[in-house]
Order: sequence, then structure tokens, then C-alpha cells
Amino acid sequence: MTKELSPRDLKSLINKDDRFKRAEALLQNLWESLLLDAHFGMTTITREDISLARHLIDAEVISTVVDLRTFSGIKKFIMTNQSRLSEDVIRTLKEPFL
Repeated sequence: MTKELSPRDLKSLINKDDRFKRAEALLQNLWESLLLDAHFGMTTITREDISLARHLIDAEVISTVVDLRTFSGIKKFIMTNQSRLSEDVIRTLKEPFL
């Protein structure tokens, strides 16, 4: 079932702001390309990035090459991006499956 985006998430989607670009890069497995753009600054993936990415998936408004809906997809994502994830973010990723 498709979920609606919150007003804040919808605004990010419409404006294609930095918040959206981070989530999009995460979902397209293009995180490294973000790092080339110096104004993004933070190189780690945050809980906010994961949250928005999941909301965009649930709303079915973006295509994705990263699977955040299955445990095997989460495990693969963690292994691929381990150096960019804090323990808190890893816990957040695994939370729906615990």
C-alpha cells in the first residue's frame, strides 16, 4: 500500500533540496558522488537520510537500486556502506526486523 509523504518530505521532494538529494543518492547507491560536492559536508549516512529514503520508497515516488525493505537488502546495504554508518544508524536499519 502506498503511503503519503509528510508535508516536510513532500516539500523536500518538490524542491529537490539537499535532504532529498542525500536520500536519493542513498537509494541509487550513488553516495560517493555526493562526497564530490563539498557543500554536503557530512560524509556519514544519518538516521534522517534513512528515514527519508524509507518514506520515499513507501510513497513509491522514486526508483531505487538499494533494497531497504528486506533483511537481506539491509545486510547488503550495511556491508557496502559500513564505514559510513554509525552503530545507531545500523540499529535503525535493522529495527523493523527485530
